Amino acid sequence: MEPPDIQFVGPPCGHHGSYTFYRAFKFTKGHKTKVITLGQFFFAKITPDAPVCIGDLQLVWHHKNHDDQPLCSVRLYFLPEDTPDGRLACHGEV
Repeated sequence: MEPPDIQFVGPPCGHHGSYTFYRAFKFTKGHKTKVITLGQFFFAKITPDAPVCIGDLQLVWHHKNHDDQPLCSVRLYFLPEDTPDGRLACHGEV
């Protein structure tokens, strides 16, 4: 399986040392293209045998010495039954 093509979207929104930050990235896989922006939620599957989770894009950046390697930070949300401890009695309480 070929990895998706990933590109930053828009101008940089900040710099810190050797890092440059962006607000979004675009990826193309097959014939589908999608743009994901900071704070946007999306469905993700980390590995083929992992359950589907919800991702929240936190940061998008690159290091000046590694332009060919875009980086991002994503917060992942799993259903309690998809975690090692499973769903407990306290899940779903107000």
